[in-house]
Amino acid sequence: MEAPSISLAGSLAAFGAALAASLILSLGMVLQKRHVFFVGHKGLHDAAFRRDRRGWLAGFVLVNLAPPFNYLALLGLPANVVAAATGSNVAFAALFSALLLGEKIGARELILSLLLFGAIAVAGLRGGVVSVSSAPEIHFVWLFILVPFALAALSVMFRSRSRSPGLAVAIGALSGAMGGFMLIPLKLLGGLGPGILAWLAAPWLWLYVGAGVFSFALVQLAYKDGEMRRVAPAYYGLQVFWPALASLFVFSQPFDPAQWVAFAAIGACVALMARGK
Repeated sequence: MEAPSISLAGSLAAFGAALAASLILSLGMVLQKRHVFFVGHKGLHDAAFRRDRRGWLAGFVLVNLAPPFNYLALLGLPANVVAAATGSNVAFAALFSALLLGEKIGARELILSLLLFGAIAVAGLRGGVVSVSSAPEIHFVWLFILVPFALAALSVMFRSRSRSPGLAVAIGALSGAMGGFMLIPLKLLGGLGPGILAWLAAPWLWLYVGAGVFSFALVQLAYKDGEMRRVAPAYYGLQVFWPALASLFVFSQPFDPAQWVAFAAIGACVALMARGK
């Protein structure tokens, strides 16, 4: 059923929540990247190990603080618009990578980041009506999680033979698809209301948790094998594209012409930032 259009103030508040989720998530993921060698460490538990453990756990906490902000954003914006806002992750990640990982960010990256935020703002402010379909296309919900899951399983099998940077980017992209997909069951949970019993009885909570666990595990593998500046844009690009595409089929939420242009611009900026110089 469709809810009436929300006010501009409500849209801005929801949009702010979506950007806050992206900022918190990006900082958490960069901290995990910086301290990823804590995972699977078999050496001495010395000062360096303890430092990495603290840093990685701090990143883990931040990553898990982001979803409530996305839930609030989904109460005021359609899933495809919140998906567009997650594109800001790539700009936040570039900033935090420069500050915490020592990776360089030049004028090109700054210009692309500004263009990215502009395109996200257009997509967000064109969000229009918030709706949760009374009869969502459930078979598409399962399709959009099974496809990245199957491809991820194949990628992990190939990783056992070759840990190439290109494969790391592919694994990062599939992790992003699963992470972005989490918006779909989260939106469906919002349609059930805040009752915990209704949430536990529906499959959406468990689908949300499962997608999150697999996304989290995959991105750790991508971090181990690839550079943050290559993995992050692939991760964030699919995190934007996959749930936006899924919402088109699951909730019948098409884009208007301005949003199509905005999404094309988001994709172009992400691709250019992934290519580097």
